Amino acid sequence: MNELEIFLRFSFLGLSTLISIISLLSLTKIKEMKLAFASAGFLLFTIEGILVTIGIFSSAVETMVTPLTLIGTSFIALIFFYLSILKR
Repeated sequence: MNELEIFLRFSFLGLSTLISIISLLSLTKIKEMKLAFASAGFLLFTIEGILVTIGIFSSAVETMVTPLTLIGTSFIALIFFYLSILKR
């Protein structure tokens, strides 16, 4: 694993965490269901970033963090984003 990959993994985690915090703070003020779906999507990206980042330091996590797990997490997050922009 090279330095660029480590930097990108930490950047992904930091950015997704920041956006999750901002969307959750907005959700507490606005309390709209569409924003709740978007917040859930950002939280899933944060969880994915945590799993991938832990994988840098621990080889025990590598068995849990498979490409199928990462693709599934991203797919579910995209479903939440779709639900957040769906017109009702």
